Amino acid sequence: MASKFIRANVVIIAEAHNPSILSPDWLKRNEVITEDPNQFILTPDFAVFESKSFNLMVDRQRWQLNTKRVNPSSIESLSTIATKYFDLLPHIPYLKLGMNFDWLIEEDENGSPPKITPMIGSLTDLSSIFPNHNLCFGAIILAEKQPYMLRLNIEPADNNALIYKFNFEFPIQKLPITKIKDYISKCSELYKFSSEIVTKTTKIQGEEK
Repeated sequence: MASKFIRANVVIIAEAHNPSILSPDWLKRNEVITEDPNQFILTPDFAVFESKSFNLMVDRQRWQLNTKRVNPSSIESLSTIATKYFDLLPHIPYLKLGMNFDWLIEEDENGSPPKITPMIGSLTDLSSIFPNHNLCFGAIILAEKQPYMLRLNIEPADNNALIYKFNFEFPIQKLPITKIKDYISKCSELYKFSSEIVTKTTKIQGEEK
């Protein structure tokens, strides 16, 4: 099997973001995102900023920064930009911080597709209760370790691929900004942890692109 890192983003949930301030000039002047926009939309209720490397979408409750360059160095950029946002707007009533990493696991040249074999009670052959069906299986794993909850969704993309979706969620309501920044500084560490899980569960050496 072959693995590929395909998506990463940081999400900040708050009681009230202010999308109307997030102009390209504001982002560049405050060194949040210094790249010029390829696309920019601004209304009182939401903002969309897209540049060569990033896609930022903000509404009243949700701030989401996606990186277009899915490699380890881009993960550090997500952390840096989110930290700058917290520094500039410490008064916002923040609620949750999420760091998300997606991996694609595909059939390799030897024709060995990724596979999950489920067990429900003592039943291991689910084809017996789904006669004449082609079955693909996934999984949902909740793993709590203070200060975060990891939700790992493993979804079949088709018969020959799985998508691993890692969501590390931190409750940050009423926390000091210094503590929130400490959490976001773990972004690269959690990315590496997700890579280790992919490798161990699929018995492959992860291919990072």
